[in-house]
Amino acid sequence: MNSQLSLIENAIIITNLKSNFEELLESTEEIWFSVALIKESTYDYVQEAINENCKQNFLVGIDLPTNPNVLRKMQNKLDKKLFESSIYKTEYNFHPKVYLFKENDNYTAFIGSSNLTDGGLEDNIELNYKITNQEDCLVILDWFNNLYKESFPLTEENILAYEEQFYSVAEIEKELKKKRKNIKLKKPVYSINPLDNIDFSDRYFKKEHHWCFRKELWFTDNEEAITERELAKSRCITLHNSIFPRFKDYDIQILEPNPMTDHLISMIRQIDPTKPRKIDAMWLSYGKNGNDIKIYQELVGRDQKAKQTFIHHARLQIRIDLLRIGIFLLFGKENEGSIFDRNYFKEKMRNKEYRDTFYHKIKSLSSGYFISVNNEQKACNTFISAEELHNFCRKDDIQKYFVIGRNYDITDDEMSETNLPTETLKIFKLLFPLYEMMRHKL
Repeated sequence: MNSQLSLIENAIIITNLKSNFEELLESTEEIWFSVALIKESTYDYVQEAINENCKQNFLVGIDLPTNPNVLRKMQNKLDKKLFESSIYKTEYNFHPKVYLFKENDNYTAFIGSSNLTDGGLEDNIELNYKITNQEDCLVILDWFNNLYKESFPLTEENILAYEEQFYSVAEIEKELKKKRKNIKLKKPVYSINPLDNIDFSDRYFKKEHHWCFRKELWFTDNEEAITERELAKSRCITLHNSIFPRFKDYDIQILEPNPMTDHLISMIRQIDPTKPRKIDAMWLSYGKNGNDIKIYQELVGRDQKAKQTFIHHARLQIRIDLLRIGIFLLFGKENEGSIFDRNYFKEKMRNKEYRDTFYHKIKSLSSGYFISVNNEQKACNTFISAEELHNFCRKDDIQKYFVIGRNYDITDDEMSETNLPTETLKIFKLLFPLYEMMRHKL
């Protein structure tokens, strides 16, 4: 019972395994992978990425359609001292997804829903736990070893038996999968608004300001959607007129809104109706001034000018969606998102003194604050060292947001009509030193 409790307490939710695997595969001493399904392309990826001195242990199920080519590739490596693999089969489905790494006598485990497939590691909607508690990792290792003792060897006889079954049902499975994909499902139309139980009488953003970001309107530009988004835009402009004149009082006066006045607030219409994008939120941002933006555009040249507008640089932002309000420091993801700022930050993080300073600033943020890199989110106060934080930041992808900040529920006291403008200014001031530290300067 205690082992199970510690497993949850020391686990971190991971939605993209590949970004976590890449660094581990380069340096790990030994791996234990136990999965229900392996795709050939993903197996090849592991073999290409893993360091040549790593001992590999695989336990593979055959209840799901692992291609026999994978088993044969494994069989061909069995004569090497650094590779072990076996088949697990019982009367029940073999369904685990367990990945255990050992490096410098420290273990890291991942357990969850992801099979060893391209979709499982990166593309599918998956949920996995990352576990670094050594006692729990050793429990997982014992679990693997006990199952391995009961498994079947990768002999030619066993592979041929599986191969015969695999190809006889492959076409049937393919057709069934195709039919499942073509099933037309319908969602019920709910008459209940999830905002109905909230008292908006003292809220800064009212019910109608949040409701325009309901899923039914995300990809549409019909008259109803535009009219509703206009209401939220008007309220954001009111907020801007309230807080921007007070920046000097909070020592953040160098922050400027988007110099293109018609883009003070994020877009409320589809930029390209033929390729609609999700409009599920609205934001008001502050960052570099118009003169600096022009200089950046001159630096990259005329053909790259469109990639150096206001939104392509670090900024502080307040964001409203259906159920929350967020206040953030972020690097954008449009085109080569915030490339000057990202490269500057990446370069500065190579300096130990800078890393330590950045770590202490991040660590000092309260429990409500998070840092999100490459779609992986972690609470700011949970990092245990500057190096751990550095490794986390190194996962940055310029096509994904890099965010530091916090979210508020609609009902939080700070989001009242009286408190929200001041709370926004307070959080901007709190995040401003990080903005100054991380942004590129001319």
